[in-house]
Amino acid sequence: MPDGRAWRRAGRWIDAARRGAESLAWLVAERLGLDWGEDPHTSVTFRAIVDAVVPETPELADELGSGHVPGGLSVGLDEFVITYVDDGFQLGLPHLGPQGNIPLADGVAHVLDAAALTLVDRGQNALEPGRDRAAALHEPGSVAAMRAERAAGMFARLSREDRLRAISILDEFELELTPFEDDLFEFDAGLVGQLVVGFTEMIYYSEWQGYGEFVRPPSELTHSNDPAAVQSWRQTGYPGTAPGHAALRGYLGAEGSTLGDGETWVTIGDGPSAVRLTHGSGSFRENDYDTSGYEEPYPE
Repeated sequence: MPDGRAWRRAGRWIDAARRGAESLAWLVAERLGLDWGEDPHTSVTFRAIVDAVVPETPELADELGSGHVPGGLSVGLDEFVITYVDDGFQLGLPHLGPQGNIPLADGVAHVLDAAALTLVDRGQNALEPGRDRAAALHEPGSVAAMRAERAAGMFARLSREDRLRAISILDEFELELTPFEDDLFEFDAGLVGQLVVGFTEMIYYSEWQGYGEFVRPPSELTHSNDPAAVQSWRQTGYPGTAPGHAALRGYLGAEGSTLGDGETWVTIGDGPSAVRLTHGSGSFRENDYDTSGYEEPYPE
């Protein structure tokens, strides 16, 4: 007879399959033009991502002030990241999606659940999973909290620290798919970890919040450049953009290098390690590699 751990493992995977079926129903509804809103499992998973990567920090209130307490959830960063992941990445599959791509946020959420299940199966989680953690990502007692508690996968049930541990497991996952004839899709799940951590941090500390309606085309967006309008700018003391920040400061040159040439504008350091900034661009030198017989395996 299976032991208790085996039964719990089976129950978790069955629960994951149920949520997968619900997510598929949301995707089908979207393709049919039915507005069911965001898949609740995807939504709570990305709230859990943001809560772990850019959390609230109440411990900073006494030291730095109350303005340093709010995290990514307080400015709707989770919704932005879902939009960014769904609309900003193309997989080169012209058979699917409006721009030859497919929404990836739902798939990312399920990959994170798989990593979380692996973490728990290995006994590497520091705290026991709990649905109450998913509910705590919303206002206590709200409909959204109850919905999140029901829809939460294993990733959203983990503590903040355990979620980051689960993300680190993604480097072990690799996948190869052939969704259509002559199409090979190779996937390294470690990229998911880089995406959900790196892009979440990058977006939070960028200027996105100051645009307001960020889903409009870039040509229709205007930014107030007001530090008070962007939470991360307030927290970091960033004064906003200013003329000249992106100006060319010179060309880098060092001993034996021809990248920078002509009159030296300024020299940084002394001796052999000194680096020059020059007014001229110089030139690239040939390397020592013979690539004359190289053929690109995928010319397209």
